[in-house]
Amino acid sequence: MSEPMIITIIGASGWYAFDMYRRVFADARMRPVQLRIWSRSAQTSDAIGRMLGYVSKETGICDADYVFCTDRKEALRGAHYVLFAACVDYPRVRVQDTEVCEKHGIYPLEAETMTPGGLMNTFRHAPIALAVARELEEVSPNATIICVVNPLARLCDALNRHSKIRFIGHCDGIVHTRFDLSTAMGLNPDDVEAIAGGVNHLTFVLKLWHKRTGENLLPRIPAALPHIRQNGPFGFRFSNVVYKLLGYYPSPGDNHIADQLPFVSRAMQLSTPIPKLDMAFPPADMIKAGLAANTNSVISVGERIRDPKVLHTFLNPSRTEESGDWMLALHGRTPPRHMEALNIPNNGHITNLPANSIVEVPGDIDAAGARGYSIGALPTPLASLCQRMLVAHESAVEACVHTDRDAALRSLAFEPTVRDLYVLEDLLDDLLTVNARYLAPEFVAKMKKRDSSMRVALVEPAPDNPMRPDAPLPPGIPAQDVLTGAAWGTNLGNLSDADENAH
Repeated sequence: MSEPMIITIIGASGWYAFDMYRRVFADARMRPVQLRIWSRSAQTSDAIGRMLGYVSKETGICDADYVFCTDRKEALRGAHYVLFAACVDYPRVRVQDTEVCEKHGIYPLEAETMTPGGLMNTFRHAPIALAVARELEEVSPNATIICVVNPLARLCDALNRHSKIRFIGHCDGIVHTRFDLSTAMGLNPDDVEAIAGGVNHLTFVLKLWHKRTGENLLPRIPAALPHIRQNGPFGFRFSNVVYKLLGYYPSPGDNHIADQLPFVSRAMQLSTPIPKLDMAFPPADMIKAGLAANTNSVISVGERIRDPKVLHTFLNPSRTEESGDWMLALHGRTPPRHMEALNIPNNGHITNLPANSIVEVPGDIDAAGARGYSIGALPTPLASLCQRMLVAHESAVEACVHTDRDAALRSLAFEPTVRDLYVLEDLLDDLLTVNARYLAPEFVAKMKKRDSSMRVALVEPAPDNPMRPDAPLPPGIPAQDVLTGAAWGTNLGNLSDADENAH
């Protein structure tokens, strides 16, 4: 028997963790394997242990080992791969962040990638990701972190700029967009290939073709628009509008792309309509009470798995996330894999976006690692939209790593959902207040410390400034004198006599 693949899971109770639990039992290629499950909750570990123990007993599978660790460094020691799936108090934090935003006239829809919620997600998750990376540098420097949670591009940026550990960011958004576009065309999605590029949660379909016939399917998109999915949190009603404006189909669905775009008003959200991601969750009051957290469902999972139908579904999933496929290819257990979306540093993949920023492009994965495709330059309108996102992403990471309030304000200023610079100071403080329980006290204290000279506010003009707003207007000047230059000089209070003579 070959040596086991060692996978450490950070974020034991999330969706992606459970996908990995079932993947190691449902897919023989994943075995032999040892899961190192790091959890700070004994209750969570006990529930997951009951579930995995029952599955192991019922299936007779004995080469899917699992251990629970309270010492994170020991959980990482010797790991080949780290599934970074941490979601701090999710989805309650999302509701809290959204309520603060709405108080200040900001209406996020997805609320996890861009928007002020993306900044708070960075503050909550980036310190954990970087701490994991530092420990890996010590105990398993050849490991690869596979990041699967939001804000994906910001977490990858933090790992890229502040650690030496290999990483890949996973998002399957383009898979869903390809599926829906293909279905709207009356085609089998398995027969359709797409190439999309951009930044996570705002990529654009650049090529689309039929794998068997080679037909270019881009010309068929306009006829498909009326037939694409319209309802639900991942509908494409607004995406159709963006396609008609820009000429390229966006991904991955309405409420994800809308948070990234600067031309989406509140009235547009309501009239389209563009549904909030809230549709995927229980009522807000239930969430805020802590009754919808991942840990709540985990507690009963050991009992639910005993239902034969649940066990059958667990062992025969209709689909699994691609993170397991990546591990198989990286570990040499499968041939190299083509992937439709990799979140990786931009080493020339998109030539008109900054080098070393995190971009999302297709690529291949094998035992040597991940290699993104070179897709050239994005059309200028698309590149400008992505560039704005990168400023917000990278400023958020700078704010988090260096405890830099100014960088946090700059990140917020580049958020498309924020339309009023004067709310930034109070918005940031209110967000820090509701998130204080998840952040280091010294970080919150420093980030909330105001420096009046750096505040987002008007600079009051000096009393003797002749051009201040309340100064009397200069005497009326005939328009012809202005055009001929006769009015240049001290009459306008902005040029010296020497300058006047020069004209």
